[in-house]
Amino acid sequence: MSNSTFQRRAFTLIELLVVIAIIAILASILFPVFARAREQARKAACQSNLKQIGLAIAMYVQDYDETYPLGSMGYSSVQPDWYDDGNAHTAYWYSIFQPYVKSRQVFVCPTAGKIDYSGSYGWNICGTRYAGQANDATVPGNGFGWSPNHWETPTLSYLKLPSVEEPASTIIIGDPSSNGYNGNGLFLYPNSYNRIPVLHGGQIGPFNESAEISITDHTGGGNYLFADGHVKYLQASHVQANRGLFDVVKHWPP
Repeated sequence: MSNSTFQRRAFTLIELLVVIAIIAILASILFPVFARAREQARKAACQSNLKQIGLAIAMYVQDYDETYPLGSMGYSSVQPDWYDDGNAHTAYWYSIFQPYVKSRQVFVCPTAGKIDYSGSYGWNICGTRYAGQANDATVPGNGFGWSPNHWETPTLSYLKLPSVEEPASTIIIGDPSSNGYNGNGLFLYPNSYNRIPVLHGGQIGPFNESAEISITDHTGGGNYLFADGHVKYLQASHVQANRGLFDVVKHWPP
């Protein structure tokens, strides 16, 4: 038998190039699929975070005579459950709820990551009304409140549970604006379309006011916690068409 019978045939250069091309085509198809699957997992983890925060809010409200806190409570205290440095810090909403959930990571959106102030999510301080508007100490807002100097609530005081007439359509906490303002990680501040979250499936960052740009990609959206405790993902285009979703009380004083 001839030795040539046992000779192995090597790949030609063209065959190798064809195989490489096929692998490249498959990779270009599969990588976006993997990226979308990873983002779906992050969005689900974000929704889980907000549900846990919703439970913390419900427990807090029951502990404090059916009264919601403000975004910034107007006092400073040592907060070992949050900063753990022995110094006094401003009592923001997240440090008030943190003892109920026993975790700081719950306040960080997996997609956004930790940003300024607390983590990621923002407290709906004023609804669609512009916070800091002239004479805001006496003009009712439509949010859960900013601070004792800037109530931004329909009652110009701490908001009570019975005041929320439509909790299933009232947003209390939401994802951060992914196109930037300096209150990210503290306040949900959707007084303009530029500050509506689009980070899930859309633009991510930058997270500062100096880099604020207009939303050009409306395919993304954000997760929102509603006053009745349910969490829902809303595309930016839907929120822009229904900005009343950010209102706390549907019939606040004019």
